Amino acid sequence: MKRESLDFEVFYYVEPMKIIDDPIESINELMKYDNEKTEIEVFLKSCSLKDFISLIISIFKDKYANGSLLSALISHTIQKQKKSEGILYTKTFLYRSDLKSLKFKYNRNDHFEYIEFNMITPFTQINQTIEESLAGKNYSKNGDKYILHSSSGIEYLEATPTFFKLGANMKISKKFH
Repeated sequence: MKRESLDFEVFYYVEPMKIIDDPIESINELMKYDNEKTEIEVFLKSCSLKDFISLIISIFKDKYANGSLLSALISHTIQKQKKSEGILYTKTFLYRSDLKSLKFKYNRNDHFEYIEFNMITPFTQINQTIEESLAGKNYSKNGDKYILHSSSGIEYLEATPTFFKLGANMKISKKFH
């Protein structure tokens, strides 16, 4: 399976599935989203680190996406910390042995703020991967931080060979559940 063939629409769907008059059409619509989630989940659990990072960027590149769905596809919660500015979920990867210390942060209104993780082995292609994934977007780079200046679900990316963080664009954030 190739990253380019994946459909990310499931990450942007906000409204609960409306019952369609035709029961067959309703079931088909539900199955479509279930199939999309399964394909993305399988890919995220088995792809290379480069494709994993590229896919996360691609999901958020053009739209604010459902961070909790991404979290559910790749991890499970081992710690939940309520803070004055929101909730920080520390996660563990279920299938990826190349990553550690996964964190998802949500603000007080339950809007996804960021994902961050560390790589066990340094990933020297991190800058190349980010720049390839951001193709077509206007951004600037200052040290280890990329700031997006064009319409995007990403406000910034921070990356070193052993660390990755994607900050969501909170100006267009929304609650998915």
